[in-house]
Amino acid sequence: MIFSRILAATDGTEAALRGVEAAAQLAARDNAELLLMTAVSMPQYVATAAKMDRKGVEAYVERMAQECLRPAVDLLRRMGVGAEVKVVVGPAAESIVAEAESSGADLIVMGHRSRYEPKDLILGSVSSRVAHNVKVPILLVP
Repeated sequence: MIFSRILAATDGTEAALRGVEAAAQLAARDNAELLLMTAVSMPQYVATAAKMDRKGVEAYVERMAQECLRPAVDLLRRMGVGAEVKVVVGPAAESIVAEAESSGADLIVMGHRSRYEPKDLILGSVSSRVAHNVKVPILLVP
């Protein structure tokens, strides 16, 4: 199967970085566009409780996005693969699904951790929530 627009989602973890690497290899193989994205969640109650103004919220989002994206951008640079980079503010799974639809991605690539946190038992992992709600193929990289 040949892909034309690949969405690689990252949260800055080692598992996510393995997904970005696989997405870059596929993009290079298929001469496909690569979209690298991260989702930064900023619940309103956190901003309110921390008494953050708009500039404080923007600074927080920028800092979190840079932390999530830096390893992936560095990897892509070393591999010689270019990508469009996007930061979305919102819950990760829902943001990835929405971005896949709006960007016209025909493949989503994500790293998949084998370690689960307690909240994953109730909500499911981000990758499993994406897989259950997306309309295009998804490649989960262990």
